[in-house]
Parts: sequence; structure tokens; C-alpha cells
Amino acid sequence: MKKSILISASILSAVCIAIILVIGGSRYMKKQTIEKEYQQGVKLIQDYVTDYLVKNYEGIEKIEWQGIGVEYRNSPILGPSLFGNYVNTTVKIFVSEVTYFSADFTLTDETEYDNNLNKYVKSISLNPRNTDFSIQTDLENATDELTPSEKEDFKNFKKSSYGSKKAKVVYNLDIYKLTY
Repeated sequence: MKKSILISASILSAVCIAIILVIGGSRYMKKQTIEKEYQQGVKLIQDYVTDYLVKNYEGIEKIEWQGIGVEYRNSPILGPSLFGNYVNTTVKIFVSEVTYFSADFTLTDETEYDNNLNKYVKSISLNPRNTDFSIQTDLENATDELTPSEKEDFKNFKKSSYGSKKAKVVYNLDIYKLTY
């Protein structure tokens, strides 16, 4: 009798462990899938902005992407949810070896999720006018506090048809949690 109770308890324990592993594995795989989609969407942004900068601005030494920042939010299924989260990518635009300014691009502002294609597609807001506005605003914000001599590094950065064809580009699609 004791032997059958012990066997029943061990079978029940094994079933419980299997269920926990299936649920945990399912959540993990869902998170991985969503993060892959974020990477695909942010890659669209990085490719577009890099191409636009290289073709339309001169004075750029290097374009360095800082990865994908995600502000995870609550979800009953995933704990911190990936849907409806704040997802952004930051680019550092170097005008010399050490001098740069940063610009942020947000996944939900520059792309849209297409349910039919099951992927992110470029939104109409990711266009030259909005990109120029973002770059100019971030440049002004970065240089507002600088002294005239510090601003000198930025004098060669300007919109032009010559572009910066020799600019070094560093892409980064690593995901990290945004902290404030």
C-alpha cells in the first residue's frame, strides 16, 4: 500500500514538473518570438536612418547604434509584457572621433505591425522630413549647453547632397531593459 502511494506521488510530481516546464518553455518561446519581431522592426529603422544620414548629411565620421531598449510592462501571461511596450533605438552620430550627439527612434512611431505579414513595416512617419526634424532637434538639444569652442566640432555636420559615404557604421540589435 505504501509502495503504491509512493509511486502515485512520484508520478503526480513528475506530471506537475512537466506541466511547469511546458508552461515556462511556452512563455520563453513566446518572448523570444516577440523579441525577434522587435529586432526585425528596429532593423528597418536602423537601415533607413543610416542610409538617409549617409546619403544626405556630410561631416559624419561614424554612426553607432546602441541596441534596442525595451520598457517591459505587465502582462498576466508573460509577466513583463512585450506588447504595447515602449521600444526604442538610439543612434550616436559622431562628427569627430569623440564628439557626437544622440537621436532616439521609437518602434511604434516609425513602424507599424502588419498582422497579415506578421512583421513590422515602415510607417509613413519614417520619411525624410521627419528624420531631418528629429536629427536637427536632437543636434540643437545636444549643442545648446556647449561653449562656442565645443560647438566647433559640429561645424562640418550639415545637410548636403555629398553625404558621408565613408562614415563607419556600427549596427546593434541587442535587446536591453530600459532603466530610468
